Amino acid sequence: MTTRDQHVLLEQLAAHGYPLMKSVRHSDPETVLESLLRQRESRVVEGFAVVLLSALREKANLRWESPRWTPEKALGVLTSQRLARLLALSYVLFRLFGLEQGLQARVRKLLFKCTNAEATLRSVESHFLKSEPLAMNGFELSTERLKNTFRAYYVDAREGVEDKAQTHALELELLLSELFTPRQKELLRKRADGAQMTNTEKTYFYRTVNKRLKALANEEVHELARRLLRR
Repeated sequence: MTTRDQHVLLEQLAAHGYPLMKSVRHSDPETVLESLLRQRESRVVEGFAVVLLSALREKANLRWESPRWTPEKALGVLTSQRLARLLALSYVLFRLFGLEQGLQARVRKLLFKCTNAEATLRSVESHFLKSEPLAMNGFELSTERLKNTFRAYYVDAREGVEDKAQTHALELELLLSELFTPRQKELLRKRADGAQMTNTEKTYFYRTVNKRLKALANEEVHELARRLLRR
């Protein structure tokens, strides 16, 4: 990529919510996303989920969502494999930050246009759970940086335009996701809302989730954590 092409791409990224530099122009979001698929610089590629979110909010139907559009035919095998991993990590981030179900569904549907989508999603979820880097055919993406990047450009950016309570809820969702699985978080919400749980859910909650809650509520554990974080 030439210096001029890179400069144009950075301008386009800024226009779609990932401002590595000041936004100058606005372009078709799918063009920007396709440009990201060809990049090998992790700092730039980390913005894929941010730009995808911007694209989904901007357009009710992306070109990629057309029934006639297929990744392998449009992008080639290798690029479509990279797209699958980026869509999978975007889907994981969208769930992690509690984005609207409609947006999550659109990303999942795009992902499942790709070959081996289920296996790719399981692999990406496993890497996020273990905080392991994601291999991207030539470079790696840090799952921790991906979460921090999405938080910086999505959650923090919303503080100035949305109620702080909503921002706090998103931050809480992130923290809970560090400690509990999606199923466990669902049971926590049910318990907090006083919603009815099945006998199976109750058993699982008291055998597994409740024990973790007790540990988290322990003052000695709090003090140990604060002491270790100060070092």
